[in-house]
Amino acid sequence: MSLQSFVANCLEGIFNITQSLGFPSYAIAIFVIAIIIRLILMPLNINQLRSTVAMQQIQPQIQEIQQRYASNPELMNQKVMQLYQDYNINPLAGCLPMLIQFPIMIGLYNGLRQFVPLHQEYYKFLWIPDLGQTDSTYIMVVLVAASTFLQSYIITGKPTQPMQKYMLFAMPLMMGWMAASFPSFLCIYWLGVTIVGIVQQLAINKPMRAKLEKRAAELEEEKRQKNEQRSNHKTKSSRGRNSKNDNAEKEVDAENQKVSLSKNKEDNSENAENSAKEASAANDDAPKKRRRRRR
Repeated sequence: MSLQSFVANCLEGIFNITQSLGFPSYAIAIFVIAIIIRLILMPLNINQLRSTVAMQQIQPQIQEIQQRYASNPELMNQKVMQLYQDYNINPLAGCLPMLIQFPIMIGLYNGLRQFVPLHQEYYKFLWIPDLGQTDSTYIMVVLVAASTFLQSYIITGKPTQPMQKYMLFAMPLMMGWMAASFPSFLCIYWLGVTIVGIVQQLAINKPMRAKLEKRAAELEEEKRQKNEQRSNHKTKSSRGRNSKNDNAEKEVDAENQKVSLSKNKEDNSENAENSAKEASAANDDAPKKRRRRRR
């Protein structure tokens, strides 16, 4: 089965369901196909949305690293990669779903471009007489640009950096410019994908940000404990050095005391010898003095 036949069968099958429900519409069938494709890609889209929120949340820390290590690009890249690892972020996670989705859009476009509906009278949508043609009223262009802007704003929030402001407005304008030349069925498909993406983003934002804040608190606590351990280690090392110095001083004092004692002993012995000599000399002089008195 060719891709054209597969797309035609899917569209006709979903159209038959809408017809049985009482509101036959190929536009609704295309919108439902967009939702189904988005749900099939949900695991990848969830990773993309989480990665986008996480990247937005740690953007201030990345900017701080870039400013601090601007003169050392290699170290700056190491610090940024370490930050990604700390928060378990894959910076490439946001690219994979988009890379997968574009071939699907191209395949759907090629299939719908050659699609011949069995019920041509329902191949329209409100003010659009033919889904295979561009919207001459440009209402669909405005809807595509507005939905893209809303999704970007929900992801990034109020921009604080010039690049964020540029991307917030550049992407919707680019999508609106492309939608002006798109067939209406492709605009409807893009609207379906974007609306489901907005719902998913709203469901992910709050728990993901809470998880990131919790992780930031854990990293801060780990940093505090490491600093405390380093401080304790330095204190112990300082105490060890002080105790060694005290022991060395005590040994020096003891040695000085020994030297002093030995000197005192030597001095005492010298004094004793001198006293003995003086006494001996006195004894020797005594008979001489007596002889002199007799004379």
